[in-house]
Amino acid sequence: MSRAGGAADGTPLAAAGRGGDEPAAGRRGGLYGLLLRDSVIYGSGRMLQKFLSALLLPLYTSYLTPADYGVLGMVLVTATFIDVIVTLGFDVAFARFFFDEPSDAHRSNVVTTVYPGILLGLLALFMPQISHVIMGQGGYALYFDVALVNVFFTNWSDLAFQLFRLEHRPYIFTVFNLGRIVVQIPLTVVLVVAFRMGVMGVLVGNAVTAFLICMGGLPTYWRRLNWRPDPGLLRPMFAFAIPAVFTGLVFFLLKLSDRFFLMRYRGQKEVGLYTAAFTISQPVYLAMTAFRMAWPQWHYARLHEPERHKQLVARSSTYFLFVCVAMLVLQGAFMPLLVRVLLRQPAFWVVGPTTLLLTIATVAYSAYFVFWTGANVAKKNRLIPVITAVASGLNIGLNFLLVPKYGMIAAAWTTLIGYIVLAALMYPISEHYYPIPFEWARFLKLGAGATLSLLAAWGIAAATHESASMPFGQLAWRETLKLAAVLLFPLALGALHFFTPGETARLHTAVTRVGRLLRPGAPAARAAASGSALPGARGLDAEAAAAEDDELVLENEARLTINEADSPT
Repeated sequence: MSRAGGAADGTPLAAAGRGGDEPAAGRRGGLYGLLLRDSVIYGSGRMLQKFLSALLLPLYTSYLTPADYGVLGMVLVTATFIDVIVTLGFDVAFARFFFDEPSDAHRSNVVTTVYPGILLGLLALFMPQISHVIMGQGGYALYFDVALVNVFFTNWSDLAFQLFRLEHRPYIFTVFNLGRIVVQIPLTVVLVVAFRMGVMGVLVGNAVTAFLICMGGLPTYWRRLNWRPDPGLLRPMFAFAIPAVFTGLVFFLLKLSDRFFLMRYRGQKEVGLYTAAFTISQPVYLAMTAFRMAWPQWHYARLHEPERHKQLVARSSTYFLFVCVAMLVLQGAFMPLLVRVLLRQPAFWVVGPTTLLLTIATVAYSAYFVFWTGANVAKKNRLIPVITAVASGLNIGLNFLLVPKYGMIAAAWTTLIGYIVLAALMYPISEHYYPIPFEWARFLKLGAGATLSLLAAWGIAAATHESASMPFGQLAWRETLKLAAVLLFPLALGALHFFTPGETARLHTAVTRVGRLLRPGAPAARAAASGSALPGARGLDAEAAAAEDDELVLENEARLTINEADSPT
């Protein structure tokens, strides 16, 4: 089967969509505004889906015991492992090769693979034996079979979602995600609450939703399938994708193998607690997912200007990591409140420290994704399996040593260490093939600001003897005190001169405009409504002009680098 690209009406992407078009220099928001908008749009559907899934945590933790939740976690983790094999790494190759040529002929052949439905059938046939090995006892095969159904239909529907992204159709992408939510959430509630189906209710809700979304997306890609793929294109794409398959499998070991250690040495209850902690830690991963959906087509489309492309990647990486770190600060400061609100049974309330470590690990994973850009652009991914194998091997070894004695907190620590090693190994390799001038000074300032803010929040918690298990009213007012600690984060960044003059001007202009909206009766607002000039208008115009400084600086630096490269030495 082939995964094809191209416009809905058969016209080239450059004409049909906006994925390869660069906004005019004077367009409001500029390049970074386009990236931010697409990240928000691509992420909004999944953000709402994850948000509603988090809202379902009180439901799950009311009707499922930690042991039941552990069974659900093991089934979903196993399905994730199977999904890595099913995708064959072509999801990565699809995005990379799509922009090599703008022609419809190339994009209609850009990805071709055979869907391994036979593999899923064989797994279902031997699932009684497989599930017995995974769970340590029999009786769980039907749970895993339902999860296989979900994997089957989800991978078919992913064809449509890939096309929506690469053809730059974020709105229909979000509509499909919202449709998934509209179906899955009520269906799960009915099955779990009304029919008391427990774990099976969650799995059946997922599978039915995947089937309906697959049927809805079928018309989107079916007419574009090319049954005569180009072998000359398939070979390099397969060579590019194979490392991604191995990398995906190794990543599975790094990200999810700890559940198997917990199941083997600590039992279903510990797996359930760890799964709950992992779910609460997901907002940062969600931000990363939204960014990953918008970023490839955003910067790949500018590869024709290599030096400017590098500057744009560096600056956008700083903005992305800023969002991730800011979310970490918010979660870390208010973790006890999140645990109490989302997890209903007191047996779950011990997961706070584990959740925080998993959140930090996700930030480290975000750094790896940023550092990977150079190797991916240069199509030099052959060493990726090696470094992921090193990081995963370290993770597995530490799990063997620490999980039997320390349980889920050790699993969180080993995950964090694995991601740090992964990012540290990825950076020099990527820089060797495609150097990017990352803003390291600003990265360090982000870390310093976050550390100061979190230490202040934890100091307040210690001084007030805060505990997730105390009466909710007492917990709530203690959490309110932490607002001051959270405010330390932007204040510290300001004191460290993290923000550039252009960014400061934009922030000042945004705050000024919000102030006007909050004071509709003010003279400035009345004058603005009538179109008359204001005494301070020139100052605001100057700020608006300064707001373009950063992008102009990047363009000038890129041109200077190009001129130096072209000039004789």
